[in-house]
Amino acid sequence: MRRTIATLATLGLTVAGLSLATATTASAAGYGCSGSQIGTYNTTAHGEVWATAHLYYSSANGGTNCAVLVARKYAGVPHYMTVAINKSGSSTWKGDDGAFSSYAGPVTVTGTDGHCINLKFAEDNGGLWVGRDVNNVHCG
Repeated sequence: MRRTIATLATLGLTVAGLSLATATTASAAGYGCSGSQIGTYNTTAHGEVWATAHLYYSSANGGTNCAVLVARKYAGVPHYMTVAINKSGSSTWKGDDGAFSSYAGPVTVTGTDGHCINLKFAEDNGGLWVGRDVNNVHCG
């Protein structure tokens, strides 16, 4: 009996762990980015994380980077969000902005092998603007 309970408990923890791993992978794919996540960056105000920018990389098309900004504090509430990405040294930015309740993006830039990436992302909720620039990251 003890062996059966221990086996069931182990199986339950294994299934729970598998479900968590699957949920994480599914949510990343759900943002519309391919490749592997290579970075996360938070926006904060008054000690609270408002949103998290996720940066992905794929070797397709001479290197492709993709970014999304995922709401945390105001998830589920439509509010202004913006995310933009570019290849360092380029004046061309790819961006997405508008009133979103869960995330802004995805935005992609190709031909990034051998180049660094710049990101800009921000949120506005009721006149409080929280944003961040991350420059010259994930050079490769």
